[in-house]
Amino acid sequence: MRRLGVSNLAWSPESEARAFALLAGHAVDGVEVAPTRIAPWDDLTPARLAAFRDGCTASGLSVSSLQAVFFGKPEATLLADQAGFDAMCAHMHVLAKIAETLGAGVAVFGAPRSRLKGDLSNDDAMALAAERLSVLGDIAATGGLVLGMEPVPPVYGADFLNRYRDIIAIVEMTGHPNIRAHLDTGCVTLGGDRPADAIREAAPLLAHYHMAEAQLGSFASPGFDHASAGRALDEIGYDRWVVIEMKQGEGDGLADVETAIAYARTHYFGAAT
Repeated sequence: MRRLGVSNLAWSPESEARAFALLAGHAVDGVEVAPTRIAPWDDLTPARLAAFRDGCTASGLSVSSLQAVFFGKPEATLLADQAGFDAMCAHMHVLAKIAETLGAGVAVFGAPRSRLKGDLSNDDAMALAAERLSVLGDIAATGGLVLGMEPVPPVYGADFLNRYRDIIAIVEMTGHPNIRAHLDTGCVTLGGDRPADAIREAAPLLAHYHMAEAQLGSFASPGFDHASAGRALDEIGYDRWVVIEMKQGEGDGLADVETAIAYARTHYFGAAT
């Protein structure tokens, strides 16, 4: 059954308890975690992570997934020199442990600056990425984690894997069960494509989905075609997470969260016609 989650980017860390209560009151299923919204990387001890997980559980929530997984880690790179990739592998071991502790099944790999191809041709970048993603997939598997590869458009600073067909191609080239596709309404649209088309074509590979607007804006006046995206998810029988991804709005952000939940229910959970 399809489940609804909300990213913890959407509220202030200080309002976490109120956010959990709001989500529970609206029958939201889970929370997507940007780890450094809990604590800096070095302070994400097993005890701190377990406390967060237990807070979710007490509110009837689970941890759906991880995002912003390379935030603050500029040394970790997919396509640069071996030292950069070694740093990425080391951090992936950390992420696998975080995921295992929290119970998260997917980590969204957006991180445009962590996957810049620079002077590499696209063919060379694809070949190197497939080789290295296979290594990352092995590491992710140790924590029961799937890496969801996200298309990121140039407007967000990306120069590689910008469109959904690029993601389909790299997932198929890699051929690893822990490397799958992730789609985001905002990223797909800003890349020049229709989310409904992306969903249908990526269906066999799709592990995760973000309901998002440009620049992670609110859903007070959405500009993207979420209705057709929701219908396409219905058509393919999508039964995984749909996560609301948006940045914290005015104040503690909770009013915007409530608006977004209502919008998600309308367009992604059966109320749309």
